[in-house]
Amino acid sequence: MLRAAAVLAALATVLGARALGAHANETRAAWPKSVDLPFAPSAGSAPYVSIGYREMVADLLWIRAIGYVGGDDDRAAGTRALVEAIVALDPRFERVYPFTGAALSAMGTEPSRDDLLASIRLLERGMKEFPENCKLPLLAGQVYTVELTSDDAAEVERWQLEGARYLERAVRLKGCSKDSATFAAHLRTKLGQREKAARDLRELIVYTDDPAQRQRLIGKLAEIEEGDAAAIAYELEIEKRRFEAAWLANRPEVTPTMYLLLGPPLSPSFRLEDLAVDRDLIGSEEPIEPLPPLPD
Repeated sequence: MLRAAAVLAALATVLGARALGAHANETRAAWPKSVDLPFAPSAGSAPYVSIGYREMVADLLWIRAIGYVGGDDDRAAGTRALVEAIVALDPRFERVYPFTGAALSAMGTEPSRDDLLASIRLLERGMKEFPENCKLPLLAGQVYTVELTSDDAAEVERWQLEGARYLERAVRLKGCSKDSATFAAHLRTKLGQREKAARDLRELIVYTDDPAQRQRLIGKLAEIEEGDAAAIAYELEIEKRRFEAAWLANRPEVTPTMYLLLGPPLSPSFRLEDLAVDRDLIGSEEPIEPLPPLPD
């Protein structure tokens, strides 16, 4: 009898403990989840904290950053603190800039508006250090046009305009896909800048060699100008031949994109009043020859 009572008491204790544990787990699950951000010195204090070992500390923070980003509890705020300290310590650390642009806008990291704007500032710093890296303006354009949101229509329009400028800058750099140009042209058109969108596409098509990318750009241009893609393609092929002939004749030592900016060399002598006329200040434009007839 006593043994049975003892067994029942023990069983009741076990069941009670389980019920209490289940209730405690449910209560704990309802608590707000706490996330511990990784430690990083501020950008202002990082050079002093490193006591002269700037690159070494930057490398250690970089190891911490690549181990932190992509985890279950990574947050944009934690990533931002790490990369800002790294850049302050070693601004010539090229890999950190594209990493920043992607990591601070990653899904699930809860980036705030300030985090996204900080990522653009870091990318702009990277563009000054590495002006030929096409990933940096491309990422800045994506943050401006896709990631940043606002209830203020004027602010959104300003961001989209800045984003379009960065995308246009990216597609003009060596090694960058020209596909982003169609999105930039779409933004320009949406912002009421149809003529500029068409002009930029025409310029880009002239020195785009990849047939598939060239055809996509021509298709977008035909959409904007409401014209025939085949006729536009033929017209632009003639323009491309003229451009290449002028480039090779005048400045073959520079890239085609640089020639677009510089134009032909200045004449050894010119009149100062020529600078006041309403035309391109670099050289004079040749009369446009009529296009050859379309082939049958």
